[in-house]
Amino acid sequence: MKPETCFTYALINGLIFLSILPAKAQVKKLNAETAIQQVTIFSSGARVERSSAVNIQTGRSEISFAGLSNQLDQPTIQLKADASITLLSVQTTKDFLTERKIEQEERGFIDRTNSLKDKFEMDTKLLDVYKNEEAMLIKNQAIGGQTGVKTIELKEALEFQRQRLTEVYGKELEIQKRLLTEQHDIERNKAQLQEISKKRDSINYVVTALIESKETRTVNFQIFYNVKDAGWYPTYDVRVNEITEPLNVLMNANVFQRSGETWKNIPLQLSTGNPNDNATPSLLQPWMLGYYDPSVSMINQGTHGEISGRITTENGEPIDGATVVIKGTRMAVITDANGFFKFQNVAFNGVISITYIGYESKLVSVRPGYYSIVLKQSSTALNDAVVVGYIAGLEVSGAVRSVSSDKEKNAIQTVTVATQYQPTTTVYRIENRYTLESDGKTSTIGIREFEIPAIYDYYAAPKIDPAAFLTAKIVNWQDYEWQSGEVSLYFEGAYLGKTYLDLSAVSDTLSLSLGKDNGVKISRKLLKEYSAKKFIGSNRTDNRQYEIIVRNSKKVPVNITLVDQIPVSTTKEISVDDMKTGEGQLNKETGMINWILSLAPGQERKAGFSYVVKYPKDRKLLLE
Repeated sequence: MKPETCFTYALINGLIFLSILPAKAQVKKLNAETAIQQVTIFSSGARVERSSAVNIQTGRSEISFAGLSNQLDQPTIQLKADASITLLSVQTTKDFLTERKIEQEERGFIDRTNSLKDKFEMDTKLLDVYKNEEAMLIKNQAIGGQTGVKTIELKEALEFQRQRLTEVYGKELEIQKRLLTEQHDIERNKAQLQEISKKRDSINYVVTALIESKETRTVNFQIFYNVKDAGWYPTYDVRVNEITEPLNVLMNANVFQRSGETWKNIPLQLSTGNPNDNATPSLLQPWMLGYYDPSVSMINQGTHGEISGRITTENGEPIDGATVVIKGTRMAVITDANGFFKFQNVAFNGVISITYIGYESKLVSVRPGYYSIVLKQSSTALNDAVVVGYIAGLEVSGAVRSVSSDKEKNAIQTVTVATQYQPTTTVYRIENRYTLESDGKTSTIGIREFEIPAIYDYYAAPKIDPAAFLTAKIVNWQDYEWQSGEVSLYFEGAYLGKTYLDLSAVSDTLSLSLGKDNGVKISRKLLKEYSAKKFIGSNRTDNRQYEIIVRNSKKVPVNITLVDQIPVSTTKEISVDDMKTGEGQLNKETGMINWILSLAPGQERKAGFSYVVKYPKDRKLLLE
């Protein structure tokens, strides 16, 4: 067997000729049929591998590989052959002459749209007829000329005009209502037709290679190229049945593509890399120090947190390009291809506005944290189509799930995945074959499942929210090769909501919030019998004492961290003294108090603290 020959060419502006030699014989033109062998999906974009067996004769041949994706990224094309041949030139062009195959669904929308247009035009002309008749009736007011008209004739004429005008107005109103309905239906069909058509662009790419061979034989070619409109992102289902059991984590891959090609019955690879990322490191620029201007920084005062989230449709599809604005500020972002957004330094009681064409705008009150926001289509927009995605064969039923907004989701079966580690990325090789339509809809594949030992603790800040939040602490989480992504939480069989797994931290321990647990009851109250205000001289003395009660109503023991605070003085006129926190640990610089409590099943425990504040009696101080 002859050694394998591999060619890689960067195609810029659609055409690069590496060498053109004088023709010794007539060039034979061949059309090669290609089939997709494998697809590697990146976080943004995908790598497609096609193959073709071509019968080559001695001499020169011009081989056309047609029908390639309309989303093809020309500089990424690579051509590979298993024979010792000479590649003289290679070029890529758009095929403007090939007519796209119109599928039955699309043909139905085209026919319905044309029929509606015909009705609309007919009703428009009919409305003109009645408008002209109305004008003639109104214009024909002079009856009988100079000689006048008899009373009975006048009565009959007026009766006729009134009756006919009434009929004309009724017909005009009926037609106008019909035109509005027809216009609405035309817009709906046009929108859906556009959605279908843009997935299968009529203009595909053709790669043409001019080769020279010294023998007649069958040559196996491989073509590699990247497509732009495709990708995947991870999400997780986290389930906790009992806080004495390990954490169950299911890692899902959400894949989508609009390449213009149907990836039918092919093996998939999922790569954490992104070929579109900048490969050049950033350079640190000089830091030019200037004076502080409070008027410039005013909008940033009072901010103390980060918010992030994901914008989806009612069917759970990510919305790419939605505008998210923090009202009252100049802060605005656009959601990415997976619907995610993030803000830094957001006010505690902020309001964000979300807008997107074809959907109803939405206002959401936010505090630092993660939000999953659903936009509804406007009354003039179309309902989303059902997600399409399936596995070739029925051996792994349930491995692909359509994205749904239902709170209670069925478990996804995982598929067999081989993980390959590369210097900068991780590649998940899925052994099952899949078919992915070029419709942009997201299909979810369960790729890995973990049983992870976790340390379960509760956290509560009853001054803000009298609820106990369950947290799972995972040690050495880097061993699981996770990626940052949205998390659906399930606790004791109930759906709790969503959070975000942010893996940007460098700590060896990952804390994952699992939501509120009503099995742990907390109350916080001011003890009036120990609280009083006293006036001594020119000062006022305020004594405060609080009590926090925690009750474990669960059947298993729990550990809980309570957090509260004592005010910290910022001026000499105000003093905070006689601070008592019992078993709580006090940070005098911040005023924060921490209690770590262990409660047996059914046990109730109390934590308390007190302090005394002295300040001038002619001043007001907020101590609530």
